[in-house]
Amino acid sequence: MIALPAVPLVGSLLGATRTVVERTVATATFAVSVPARAEALLDNVESLIRRVDAVVNDAAVAVAQVEAIIASTTSVVADADAVAGQARTIVGQVGTVATQAEAIVGDVGTVAGQARTVVGEVALVAGEARTIIDSAGRSADIARELLETYEPLARQAAPLATQFIEELSPEEVHAAVLMLDRLPELSERMNMIMPILGTLDTVAPEIHELLCVVKDLRQAITGVPGFSFLRRRGEEKENSDDE
Repeated sequence: MIALPAVPLVGSLLGATRTVVERTVATATFAVSVPARAEALLDNVESLIRRVDAVVNDAAVAVAQVEAIIASTTSVVADADAVAGQARTIVGQVGTVATQAEAIVGDVGTVAGQARTVVGEVALVAGEARTIIDSAGRSADIARELLETYEPLARQAAPLATQFIEELSPEEVHAAVLMLDRLPELSERMNMIMPILGTLDTVAPEIHELLCVVKDLRQAITGVPGFSFLRRRGEEKENSDDE
């Protein structure tokens, strides 16, 4: 039998034993520290869970706020669409109003031209009115002078005029109106008679002589036998023709 060296083997065993013991101690130490580490880890996990819960709650609140914001944004967008439609309507109305305003401006220009014409005519009328006023002033002065002149006569003639009006009947007024209506005809006839009346001075002796001749002729005819019979017969015939 071969004898083995004892020392090196023992050293190896001691070293291995030491290593095992150290590892066992380290294992035991680790095993002993594992609960504490696990508890700390659990605390960290619970804290992390609480943080996650808080984050989830915050996220839920944020989501609700985002939903509210989205709803508000949708309402705002709808309102914006409505406002945009109203704006388009207003723009169309503004265009119509602008067109009408242009037409009104054109009418205003026309009215302004007409107003200038009217102002010119008014100026002319004012000038004529001023002339008429001046003439009326002169006429008023003349009328005042006439009133001053004829007022005494009018006061004296007032009783006579009153008596004339009181004694004047409607028939007389009607006859006067008819006479006034016939004045043009009477004037024409007088114009025809006036030349004849102007020659009466020269014709009067001839007419007197003619009347004397006619008188002598009548006396001569009356002396003719049977003339009275013929005259009566002529009168009877005239009477029968009248009937």
